[in-house]
Amino acid sequence: MVALFKKDLYWIALVFSILTPSVSAQAILVGNGKVSVTDLDFEAEIARIPQEHRAEVLASKARIGKLIESLLVNKTLAAQARKEGLDKIGSINAQINIATEKILASSQMNKIVQKAILPDFEGRANEIYKTNLDKYAVSEKVRVAHILVQLKGRTEAEALERAKMVRDLAISGTSFESLAIEYSDDPSVKSNKGDLGFFEEGRMVKQFSDVAFAMTTSLQISSLVKTNFGYHIIQFIERQPKKTKTFSDVRAEIIKDLTEKHLNEIRKITVAEILSDPSLKLNEDAVNKYQISGGDLKQGELVK
Repeated sequence: MVALFKKDLYWIALVFSILTPSVSAQAILVGNGKVSVTDLDFEAEIARIPQEHRAEVLASKARIGKLIESLLVNKTLAAQARKEGLDKIGSINAQINIATEKILASSQMNKIVQKAILPDFEGRANEIYKTNLDKYAVSEKVRVAHILVQLKGRTEAEALERAKMVRDLAISGTSFESLAIEYSDDPSVKSNKGDLGFFEEGRMVKQFSDVAFAMTTSLQISSLVKTNFGYHIIQFIERQPKKTKTFSDVRAEIIKDLTEKHLNEIRKITVAEILSDPSLKLNEDAVNKYQISGGDLKQGELVK
C-alpha cells in the first residue's frame, strides 16, 4: 500500500472527497484485478468509526492507508470465498443475512429517530435547573504557580538551602516564571512554566493545598512548604470564588440530556411495538431445544 500514497496531492484529494458528498460515479481507490475498493466502500467504513474520532483518522495518511488496505484484503478473501461457494453454505449465508439485517435495522431506527418531532424542552430545562442548583455549583478555586526543589539527589540541608535561595530571589522581584524554568524540579515546568492553573481545595497534597488556599494577595510568595515531593515555593495568582452556573451556562447540556432521553424513549417504544405485535407467534418447542438448562421460554416472554 506504500505506492498508494506516493503523492500527497492524491491523499489530499482523497480526504477532501471523503469529507464532501459523492456526486459522481464511484471512484476506484485501489484494485488488484479481482476486486476494487471504491470511495463508497471507504466512506461506509469511515461511517463505522465514532464521529468524534473520524477527523483524527482522516488526518493520518498512514491510518487511511491501513483502512483501504484492510478493505482490499477483506474484499479479496470474500471474492475467493464466493468462488468456492462458501456463501451458499446455510449457516454462513444466514450470518450474511443477519449482518445485512442488523445494518438495515440500525439505519431504520436512525431514520425513525431523525424524523421524530422534538418537544420544546426550554421550560422543562429551566425547571430542572432551578430544582437542582446544588448540581451546578462550582467550588472555590485558586490559581498558583510553584517551584519544586526535590530531595532526590540532595541531602536535606542542600535541598533546604537551595529552596531558601530561590525563595529569596522570588521575594527580591526576580521573575517567578524564569526562576521556575531554571530551578524547578517539577517535570511539568517544561510546559506550564510553573503555573498550575486553577484547582479545587483538596486537589493537591494537603500541606500544599492548605497554604495555597490561605493566600489572598496576587503575586504573594509563600514560606517554604515541605511535602513528600520536596520543598515548594508557591506564588499566589488569583482566586475564583464559589459560584453557581447560570441557566445559560448549562441550558445546552440540560436540553441535550432531555433530547437523548426522549429519543431513547422513542427507541424503546419502537422495539416494544414490534415485540407486542398480536400476530407474533413463538414456536416454543423449536426455541427451547437450544437451552442447555433452566425453565422453558413461553409465549409472551419475548417482550420481557
